[in-house]
Amino acid sequence: MITIATNSDNDIFIDSTGNLAMLTDIKALANVSKNAVLTNLGEAEYNQEYGIPYFETIFTDTPKIDLLQAAQVATLENLENVVRVSNYEYSEQNEVFSYSLIEHTTFGDIQING
Repeated sequence: MITIATNSDNDIFIDSTGNLAMLTDIKALANVSKNAVLTNLGEAEYNQEYGIPYFETIFTDTPKIDLLQAAQVATLENLENVVRVSNYEYSEQNEVFSYSLIEHTTFGDIQING
């Protein structure tokens, strides 16, 4: 697997050799996975059915954490080289929602925090 790398601001960048930075294997899948769970439903211009329904699950008067979890897990498990997702945990402190999970892949395990 190979993909374009992104920096901490989720922007593509030029590497030290002057080329577009690229990632392979587990690092590539970690980057693709991060972007998959960051994509809001309908945000992908050419695939309006792709993404996480954040406005229907977490950005509501009564958050629907179970539906958010199901959408995130399904999105990740549909990615190539992902075997399964486990250890989904979440917390809410001072109106800030955060989660963590482990993505089991053909390259090894990936910890995802959001």
